[in-house]
Parts: sequence; structure tokens; C-alpha cells
Amino acid sequence: MSRVTILALSAALALAPPGAAAEPTPDAAYTLAVRTPWMRDPAPGPEALSAARKVLESQATREPSNARWPYALGYAASIEADRASGDAAEAKRKEALERFQKAASLQPGNADYQYCVGTASFERIDDVGMLSKMSLASDGRKAFEKAVELDPNHVAARVGLAQFFLGAPGIAGGSVDKARAQGTALLALPGKRGEFQGRMVLGGIAAREKNWAEMSRQLTAAETAGGEGADPVAAMRSHAWYLITDKNDVPAAVPVVERYVKIAPADDLSAIYLDGEVKRLSGRCADALPRYDLVLAKYEQARGSRWGAAVCHEQLGHKDLARRDFEEYARRFPNDPRAKEAKASAKRLTGS
Repeated sequence: MSRVTILALSAALALAPPGAAAEPTPDAAYTLAVRTPWMRDPAPGPEALSAARKVLESQATREPSNARWPYALGYAASIEADRASGDAAEAKRKEALERFQKAASLQPGNADYQYCVGTASFERIDDVGMLSKMSLASDGRKAFEKAVELDPNHVAARVGLAQFFLGAPGIAGGSVDKARAQGTALLALPGKRGEFQGRMVLGGIAAREKNWAEMSRQLTAAETAGGEGADPVAAMRSHAWYLITDKNDVPAAVPVVERYVKIAPADDLSAIYLDGEVKRLSGRCADALPRYDLVLAKYEQARGSRWGAAVCHEQLGHKDLARRDFEEYARRFPNDPRAKEAKASAKRLTGS
């Protein structure tokens, strides 16, 4: 399902009489709010989303048995949750789940509605206590399974199941074998629609099992795979990350990072950071520092770049700058496992 662009929506709103409040048509409001799992274009801005929400709420009141309105409102609440924080974000996540549940109850045979119930259930897990976490996880799994039952070719639901099986403990239904089965099923979907996602799932499983040859085989294949959500940049990012952080194999990561940086968007901070990491870990701190600085200039909370910059400054003899970055690291990330080391390094560099 595609979404109309903001420009198209603005053109539709231009039909309103002079002086009237800008109000989208019900169909325009619906397509503005609803998102597909692999959609990359930005979500609608707050004003456009607010205008769409008013129309959707009005339609939900007029047509209480029509599932498409609570479905779209679920997406609206989810977008709003991403932009909020604290209790406000929690309330929006709760609303999103309730809206999707309403849509699914009105049209239980719709696989997309079931998938959204599953996704919204897992997004709420950190908002509730332990017993409720277990209940939400169970509900989320069942919703994904229902989506697959209704539509065996539903790529996103199969990916959701794979992630559940990998993340859940065995007592709660977690199983690497079941996750692998979903990855294999994705590869077997007609028209190669699940090829990319299947490769990503199987590559992640191989990394977890430290089967590095299989991990690289799957993620390299994912770079040229087709299907829903196909994204060579994401494949390279995951591949490089596993090689650097899990396998600790910088030489193997270098060509992957080089390919990644070559095709990544200019604002992809992960590409810049990983390029800095392979340079630092290859003993090239003078080349790594500008990469870390570029990331930190755009995102001060980038802990990996903050750490890398501190280490490189110390190695290059920039004691004051190294102390600054270690102190900043400890201040910003007090619960990070490296915070204690950062404090000790800052203290050492003061000479005390």
C-alpha cells in the first residue's frame, strides 16, 4: 500500500475554499497516516498528521464498523509515539495497540491488521511490568502467527516471528531452529519477495552461532537480493558491524566498510562511524578522528564515536582533548560498561 506524498496532499487541500481550515479528504488522511513495514520516506509532519487524525477520528465515529479508520489511527498514534517521550509516548503506544486491536476485531481475516497488532504489542513491552510483558509477548507472537496463517507470503510477519524466536528465552518459546525455519521460509516465498529479509535473518542467526563463513555468505548475498525491503546498505551495515564487534576481524571488515561507505547516503552516520572504527582498529587514528568528529558534530550522543575519539586523542598525544572526551563519555553514559574505564582514563590524564 503506497502513501501519498505531502506534496500530493497539499494539492488536494488547495481545493478548500479560501479561509477554510486545511482538511484532507478521508482517503487522503488514510494514505497519509498508514505506513508499510519497509517504507523509507519520512513520516508526515506534525501539522499534517494532526489534520489527518481529526478526519480519521471523525470517520471512525461515522463508520464504527469500518476497520480502515482505527487501522489508520493506529499508525497515527505510532508516529506520534516516536515523536513523544516519557508518559506521553507510553500513552501513544497504548493507543496504537488498542486501535490496531480494534481494526483486527472488526476484520479478523486481514493479515496486515494482525501484523500491526503483533508489532504494537512488542513496542509496548518496555512500558509494562514483568507479568504484562509475558502477556504482551504472547499476544504479539500469536498475532504474527495469525498473520502468517492468513497470508503465508506475509514477509513482515515472518520476520517478526524470526525476531521473536531469536529474542525470547526458551521457556517463553524462543528457538533458534524456529527462527531459522522462518528465514528459510522467507527464501522460498514466490517471486523472491522474501529473499532479502530471509538472507538478513539467516545471516543474523549465523553471527549468533559464530558461523562466520555462513554469516558472510548470507549477508553478501543480501547485498544483491531482491524482494520486500531490499536494502544493500542495510546488508553491508550489518555485515560490517558483526565483523567488527562480534568477530573482531578488522581486515575482513575493511572491504565491506569500503563498499558500504561508497553507496551510503551522505547523512548515514553509521557508515561514517564504522569507517572511523576500521581506521582506528587498523592503527590509523589520525585518519579515524575526522570521521568521529563528523559524527559527533551531528549527534552528540554517539557513544561509539565519543569513545573512539577519546582513545585516538590519547594515542596521538592530545591529552587535554582525550581527557575532555573521556569525561564527557562518563557524564553522558554513566550506566555504560565503559563508563568506569572512561573515568579512570580521565583521572589518569589529569595526572592525579
